[in-house]
Amino acid sequence: MKQERIHNLLLLLLSLVSMMIFHICYKYHFFVQEQNQIFVYSRQYIAEYFAQNAVLSTLAGDFLTQFFYYLYVGPTMCAAVILLIAIESKRCFDKIFAKKVSFIIAIIIQIVLIFTVFNHRFGIEFLLSVFIGFLSYDLYTTLFKKEGIISATITLLITYYIGGFAQLIFASIFTIKLLKAKQLTPSLTVALFAFAIPIVGHRIFQTTYPKNLLYPGIHSPALPDRYTEFSYAIETEYYFRHFDKLERLALQQDTMSAQSGIYYNMIQAQKGILPDKIKAQKIPELGTLVHIDENSPLEAINLMNDFYYLIGDMAMAERAAIMAQVFSPNNRNIKMIKRLCEINLVTGDTAIAMKYVRILEKTLLYRDWANRHNPYALDKKIEAEIVEKRKYTNTTNAIRVSDNCREILLQLLDSNPDNTIALDYLLCTDLILGQLQTFKADYYRFCIKNNRQRLKKIYTDALEK
Repeated sequence: MKQERIHNLLLLLLSLVSMMIFHICYKYHFFVQEQNQIFVYSRQYIAEYFAQNAVLSTLAGDFLTQFFYYLYVGPTMCAAVILLIAIESKRCFDKIFAKKVSFIIAIIIQIVLIFTVFNHRFGIEFLLSVFIGFLSYDLYTTLFKKEGIISATITLLITYYIGGFAQLIFASIFTIKLLKAKQLTPSLTVALFAFAIPIVGHRIFQTTYPKNLLYPGIHSPALPDRYTEFSYAIETEYYFRHFDKLERLALQQDTMSAQSGIYYNMIQAQKGILPDKIKAQKIPELGTLVHIDENSPLEAINLMNDFYYLIGDMAMAERAAIMAQVFSPNNRNIKMIKRLCEINLVTGDTAIAMKYVRILEKTLLYRDWANRHNPYALDKKIEAEIVEKRKYTNTTNAIRVSDNCREILLQLLDSNPDNTIALDYLLCTDLILGQLQTFKADYYRFCIKNNRQRLKKIYTDALEK
């Protein structure tokens, strides 16, 4: 009994250490996971989970992920689930090996799962499936004192439906137990059933066999990725409009990354000081030369969505938002649903905006946001922001055949020459590319000709050359 308490205490201690590491080093990672999904409280939405295996792990996983919005919840939940897995795995292996051996196995499993959380593709549904796998074997041995092929097959089927690949964990422990008892035939039979069930399942659930076998997905362990975490930090701080913090993060780099440079300059553009800032930058990153397509990473698509929305091109912002939806896990992205609502409020497409409002009204965390963005009862502050944004949108009827940013900026300025943000991006891009004659032509067209001179030192110096 004393040894058991020491083992559990060590497992708890390791879990607490992992929780601290997750919070200190990976707090943005959990928030981005929450943004890349949505949990809607409706019968139709929840019913979709029952049309696929791993129903319990995916349903519970998405339900829990919505709370990753809050600062400490993601690290705490993941550390707690990993602790439960370690304890449950120890209980399972206690029935097969000596307690010291089962404790070592449990520690190894716990460490592997901790490093799995460092994988940026990780989702908590993976941990829940692992837990269901060990729990199913523990319950099986509690309910059935003697192992049998029929009872094991029934348990496999239930575990497969509620936990997906959890059935492989159950089958593995079951097989190890029987092999240790030198019962070769029943052990191989159960192992064969574990791989055979998804053969039928993938046809029922209309997926490929490998995907169905490992659903909802197995993630490999990884070392902490500080670069990706920093990328998430920049994107998240811009999302919350913590501009001062974002600037500090960007400036602490010896050379700004493309992403942090673009976000940093987006802030300067909103302040009206973009031309004053780019001269001091080693390699100015504006975003005007970035193109996105189906091969672009999700972070780049999210970035360009923010960029297009800033300069006022709602068509390109909508394109990027839809692309982000498509390339998000399960095609769900709460951030982009909010952005699509904002875009359609700006363009005046009330019916489409209401579609997104109704979706968000059925969420727990974004219900208040939806009420404030209801086009028939807009919050006064939000209404003022929408009206202001609407002034600078593209109103030309030109057909867009590419995401060439120069064409986009020219159309925005033709629509409204007072769009200072678009003007600065156009002129600064000309200078960065070394196209002095193009710069002078653009400056004459939009500044001198319209009697709206933009007196910035970098511009006047270029005009004198």
